[in-house]
Amino acid sequence: MKILYIDPVFGMSGDMMISALIDAGVPFDALEGLVAKISPDAPSMKPVRLTQGVISGIHLEMGESDKYYTISEMERVIGGIDVERSVRDDALGMLSLIVAAESKIHGIPRDDLHLHELSHIDTIIDLLCVAYGVGYLGVDRVFCGPVPCGSGTINTSHGSIPNPPPVTLEILRGRPLVFYGESLELTTPTGAAIVAHYTEPVSRVPAFKTIREGYGVGTYKCSRPDVLRVFVGQADEPAYDQEVEVIEADVDDMEMEYMGAVADRLRSAGALDVLFFPVSMKKGRMGIRLSITTGMDVFERIVDMVFAETTTFGMRFHRHMRRVLRREEGTIETSFGPVRIKKGFDPSGRLIKTHIEFDDIRSIADTKNIPYREALELVRKEIETRIKMVPGPRSQVSGLRKKTKQQS
Repeated sequence: MKILYIDPVFGMSGDMMISALIDAGVPFDALEGLVAKISPDAPSMKPVRLTQGVISGIHLEMGESDKYYTISEMERVIGGIDVERSVRDDALGMLSLIVAAESKIHGIPRDDLHLHELSHIDTIIDLLCVAYGVGYLGVDRVFCGPVPCGSGTINTSHGSIPNPPPVTLEILRGRPLVFYGESLELTTPTGAAIVAHYTEPVSRVPAFKTIREGYGVGTYKCSRPDVLRVFVGQADEPAYDQEVEVIEADVDDMEMEYMGAVADRLRSAGALDVLFFPVSMKKGRMGIRLSITTGMDVFERIVDMVFAETTTFGMRFHRHMRRVLRREEGTIETSFGPVRIKKGFDPSGRLIKTHIEFDDIRSIADTKNIPYREALELVRKEIETRIKMVPGPRSQVSGLRKKTKQQS
């Protein structure tokens, strides 16, 4: 798989990430054209090469601008810009992380929130340019080293606040951090949102061969180089392997009717799989084993929920690797109406299976007053004539939806 590894030597910010991506081969003229689409009043950008010690990289000089936006205006600008949908989606995803963290930290509803410094046009530029750059590199997965944070206090529009800012810590919750004795904002909320959106907390990064690297250089003069480094590399591991945690808890004093409701809440909270089955416990008592597979990004949330929602006093953790197919989701127009469908591809890119969204089958069956299995067979036959299946394992079209993290 092709990966992007972010090495935040001295922190993370949007402009330094853009600079590193430019140095790694993302064309500046494409980014400049993208910024021009944001607003006629967008500030100018100029990449210049700077050297810190023995390190040479790109520093992005930004022109002045006094243009600010509300959150809804930022979403409207990003959502309406003429660029690939994936770029818009990634930029909006990063913005939503910032907004959610600010709302939680300040205890203010989203609609009443004002982002202060982050409402500047520079934030929109950072989010869109980073999203474009990562997409341009065509990587399968993004990894990041421990994120550096400063200490002491910093001055903001809210006054003097602890360093790193609480909103940055909220965005980075669950990610490995490293603290330095520098009274500087080493990682900004935008930099934190880049890490949180593109990466998952993992205990290991796969070994990779470097294809190229890029350096984003800042202007701080400190004992450590003010540099953000990125690597574009090729790893031998499949792109869709992911590290997961399996949580187990055994209970024998909980009413069964609550277990199904707990499982639903755990899935809604981001669990990948939730199973429960009977086990024989001490003194011959029959109990229930709750088994949950979860990504590292929501692990702590799931653990807290298990303690809150069940009668267990403890649980076990097992770390595993999970392999999933690359998948695409879309909607196919049929004679029965639109039907959502997922397509799964093997590592060579062959389409090997399809899954029909059960809710759409149920809607068709209820409308026509026919059995669900009959509706599934009718839709399956029509869809199979529309999807060209290459030779390989038999296409499996099922009404069962298996929720995975990639689909959440």
